[in-house]
Amino acid sequence: MKNFINTITQGDCLDLIKQVPDNSINSIITDPPYFLGVTHNGQKGEYSDLLIMKPFFQALFYEFKRILKSDGCVYLCCDFRTYPFLYPIFDEYITMRNLLVWDKKSGPGNFYSFVHEFVIFGMDKPKDMHGLNIFTLKSFSSGAKATNGEKLHPTQKPIELFEKFILDSTKEGDLVCDPFAGSGTLAIAAIKTKRNYICFELQDKYVKIATERIELFKGNMNPKIDNFKITPNLFN
Repeated sequence: MKNFINTITQGDCLDLIKQVPDNSINSIITDPPYFLGVTHNGQKGEYSDLLIMKPFFQALFYEFKRILKSDGCVYLCCDFRTYPFLYPIFDEYITMRNLLVWDKKSGPGNFYSFVHEFVIFGMDKPKDMHGLNIFTLKSFSSGAKATNGEKLHPTQKPIELFEKFILDSTKEGDLVCDPFAGSGTLAIAAIKTKRNYICFELQDKYVKIATERIELFKGNMNPKIDNFKITPNLFN
């Protein structure tokens, strides 16, 4: 298990997450694939095509509930097309508390521009969470390159977004998890805020990109620090 800590582990997240101990994670912050490219015979996909993914998300959210601490939080990125599909499945396993709206300031689109995304926020044990459910942070299309460098993944989120969720829901030394690590944004946000992380990524090219990006980030930190060290009682 400890080999997962503060590293990008390659593999199927449904297989790997089963090795994470019960009640060990303080916050899950993730951007799962939307699966909107599911099509039949090369034709444009329909909303109903998402139903083929229902067993996958049922299994995933079951594991989310198992690995979360009693006061743990989940932040699940989605959009207006996937929210109505994900919400009822999510709420079967983890109590949905709010739908957060991320104002990205700019974005593409022909029928009005896509300038926002949704984030499903859930937790089973209520605790005070301050702030607004609508907030503004720059996306890559609105200037995040200035603080994040070049975009390395098609759906890459800015570090500032995941950093906000980490700071809102955890404290230094806590453990956060992203089963869909992509370019390693959560890992960098965790290092920046002195949290431990567990990140899974299926594709080899993004494991390499994320690992290189993390090492570059750590090398450029001033003062330079290593990952926040795991504590012996982390899983107690």
